[in-house]
Amino acid sequence: MKKLLIYLLLATALLSLVACKDNNTPPEEGKKVYTFTSGSTKIAVNAEAAPIVAALGQWRDYAESPSCATTGLDKIYIYPGFEIYTVPEGDKDRISMIRLYDDTVATEEGIRVGTTREAVIAVYGTPDQTYDTNITYEVVGMYLQFSLKDGIVTSIQYA
Repeated sequence: MKKLLIYLLLATALLSLVACKDNNTPPEEGKKVYTFTSGSTKIAVNAEAAPIVAALGQWRDYAESPSCATTGLDKIYIYPGFEIYTVPEGDKDRISMIRLYDDTVATEEGIRVGTTREAVIAVYGTPDQTYDTNITYEVVGMYLQFSLKDGIVTSIQYA
């Protein structure tokens, strides 16, 4: 129980950081928009959350907190292998981030937790930003980031 509480607190803190950034810039024409698919449900940053959450079915866990960006609640829907973070926009919620946290799920291009840095670069090309602990591919309005430890992917974030 204590571990779950710590996990939810960390997830809420991460949500507050992601929710306060501007993700509403449309992608440049001809630029790739990164998406994640679970089953037959395609999930994209900035998409309306309600139909996606409904299509995915019952989540494993859920958290919410007052939004730092607008009136309403930031929400986290936790599914096996991934999480969906949402922020309120008017009378709807929009997806602000998708986080893959284990090797049971993969990006559209087949990268998952446990993949090497070299394999990520072989699939996606030269990163827009690279550090010891992450590599990032940017598209106007969003990014795809691979968190690393000792050169191995530990989580994947679409934001």
